[in-house]
Amino acid sequence: MRIVVTGALGHIGSELIRNPTLIDACHEIVLIDDLSTHKFGSLFNLPPGVKYTLLQGDVAQELSVTLSESVDAVIHLAGITDPLASVSNPNWLFDNNLRITKHIADTCEATKTPLVFVSTTSVYTSTDATVDERCSDLVPTSPYALCKLQEEAYVLDATRETKSAVFRLGTIFGASPGMRFHTAVNKFCWQAACGQPIEVWSTAMDQLRPYLALEDATAALSKTVLEHIYPGEIVNAVTCNATVRDVLTAISEFGCTTDVRMVDSPVMNNLSFRTSVEKAKSLGFSFEGNLQREVFNTLKLLRGLMVLRD
Repeated sequence: MRIVVTGALGHIGSELIRNPTLIDACHEIVLIDDLSTHKFGSLFNLPPGVKYTLLQGDVAQELSVTLSESVDAVIHLAGITDPLASVSNPNWLFDNNLRITKHIADTCEATKTPLVFVSTTSVYTSTDATVDERCSDLVPTSPYALCKLQEEAYVLDATRETKSAVFRLGTIFGASPGMRFHTAVNKFCWQAACGQPIEVWSTAMDQLRPYLALEDATAALSKTVLEHIYPGEIVNAVTCNATVRDVLTAISEFGCTTDVRMVDSPVMNNLSFRTSVEKAKSLGFSFEGNLQREVFNTLKLLRGLMVLRD
């Protein structure tokens, strides 16, 4: 196979392009990234066994009809992924993310190239105890999630004649070469390792929210293109439903002191819910990650910074 991965040097992408199953099945992986986040290290020590081709630039310029015609699938991960930053400048986010997603969907439709698009479970705002893909109560508070909803709708509408899959991912946890420490689990690990107060959004301590292990995310994306699983629908991808308290407990069990401070956030809501993955399981996906294990693995990488308890 020959595939394209957009946003290939980011948190998910940098691990996906190292997935052994994907590498074994591909003769070339085309990486598209504008390097706006300077993730040059994501290209260090790429594994052998496959040809990597880097196209540096805007996805809407780099993913041409000619390129799309020549590949077996496009996995679209590119985009601005900072919900808090999007609050102060939503036009910046929409102009980037929605624009490039429309281009990718239109190009894949024109060439009949299978498309995998990654969205977020942050779109869920239902008051139901459990939510699934049929949930229509979607009024998210962040421009990031609002934009994802529009991107989902565009992809599904534009690719009605093309194979596609749209995954709503839980908040990612786990380490990768291109990781950032700006969301939930990874941010808490960074703050604990650096001896900084762990900032928890007000009301969030005991709210159940969906989380996804990085290994589960990359396994699902690889499986989709290798086994041609294209339902043309939205599919939830979640390893576990957990609370912030669960995450803090795992950090504490590693030996870190956890100085917790409650802070307000413009994108926080008061909802607590479980996210169903029954559809994903019916399609053959499984989620084997472990929150505590990946918290420990992340903290081990930062161990040199830490002052651990006696």
